[in-house]
Amino acid sequence: MNRLAIAETDSSPTSLATVGSTAVEGSIATVGSAAVAGAIGTVGSAAVAGSVATVNSAGVAGSIGVGGSAGVAGGFAVVGSAFTVLCAALIGCVACLACVACSKCRGCVACAGCTDCVGCIGCVNCSGLRGAVGRRGVHA
Repeated sequence: MNRLAIAETDSSPTSLATVGSTAVEGSIATVGSAAVAGAIGTVGSAAVAGSVATVNSAGVAGSIGVGGSAGVAGGFAVVGSAFTVLCAALIGCVACLACVACSKCRGCVACAGCTDCVGCIGCVNCSGLRGAVGRRGVHA
């Protein structure tokens, strides 16, 4: 009985309330999570610059829902698509899903090949474009 009680109140680093949980580093509310840099709620996230809700977002030009969006040339379905997650191993992406807005981008197989991006995902209109949609990652 005592062992069961201990297991239920355990607060070790492997529990839901510590490391890897919703309130600790590496969790939804801290580093690498929804409330920290590179997460859904802050820098490079859904609520801050370079995110889904602001610049490069569903409500701004060069975003998911407007110009350069899903279903549109130079959009989420083409430039900076889900496949850019693979860039993590190549350019040190922090998984913000706005990879084309990253200055480290040099043209992977999942983007249009911008080399001088100005912070948007509507690369077909970018002066730094070196490859066209349909020739993703191909430098002219």
